Amino acid sequence: MNFLKITKIALLAYIVLNAVACQDVVEVDLEEGVRQVVVDAWLTNEIAPQTIKLRETSPYFEASASPAITGATVTVTNQSGIVFNFLDDNNTGNYTWTPENFQNLGIVGNVYQLDIEARGVTYQAFSQMNRVPVVDSIVMTFEEESLGTPEGFYGEFFAVDFEGPGDAYWIKTFKNGQFLNKPSEMNVAFDASFTAGNGVDGTAFIAPIRGNINRFPDTGADAVDDFELPPYVEGDSIRVELHSINLDAFFYLDEIRTQMTLGDATLFAEPPANVSTNIITTNSDERADQAVGFFNVAAKTFLERRVE
Repeated sequence: MNFLKITKIALLAYIVLNAVACQDVVEVDLEEGVRQVVVDAWLTNEIAPQTIKLRETSPYFEASASPAITGATVTVTNQSGIVFNFLDDNNTGNYTWTPENFQNLGIVGNVYQLDIEARGVTYQAFSQMNRVPVVDSIVMTFEEESLGTPEGFYGEFFAVDFEGPGDAYWIKTFKNGQFLNKPSEMNVAFDASFTAGNGVDGTAFIAPIRGNINRFPDTGADAVDDFELPPYVEGDSIRVELHSINLDAFFYLDEIRTQMTLGDATLFAEPPANVSTNIITTNSDERADQAVGFFNVAAKTFLERRVE
């Protein structure tokens, strides 16, 4: 090795060492921003306690749980004027209505009004309970390992969309009682397909939607639920629920899923953006008093089976 090469190597090492030694930690002091009310109000017609959660938005870099909003008045009123009072007896920000004498929130076609008084501001939203088809069956098929897909049982559910355009659904899946709630596992449908205007209506849900009841593995170095774990094995239970949602709820969930999976699209990701809401403020125009979140009242059907 000649002198010139040795000199170049020494100079490069000097530059690298100095670059590392001169690194400083830069603390970015960001404004906290306004704290808005978050409304999580996804109700169903089943005869079971219904809960509406009220929280505050948190600063972007804050890892702690969002603060609960207590002391609010929360009611839901149906079109017949019957009022359902939601109470936060434990001061957790979870406001619950408990049915009595086999009562539920109402019937398909009814319109419901949500009213919230919190922090001196009045919030309001409306939702119609739409129709929902029955889950006809859940079919489990055993598949050998192939092209990186692990060996195990894979499921499909079968249901038939109503005739007539404009029905929307949120399909929820539970494996051994645990809701499959990763962003990539959010399964919503417009009529029997993914989107409006594609002409798929009044038929069985298309295959990708039927098959989206299987677990999506995590990826990355810190993955826990990864490709090494089979999706279903003998003895597992699987429960598929169909929830009817309004069209604005469909677009809201689609926006939520897009925002939560931006990193998966890498260079083709959409820019981050605020998502829509159907919660309005009736007595204030201040930005800090505007709410985020959603209110939907769903009709619900389900089917559960054991893998064997």
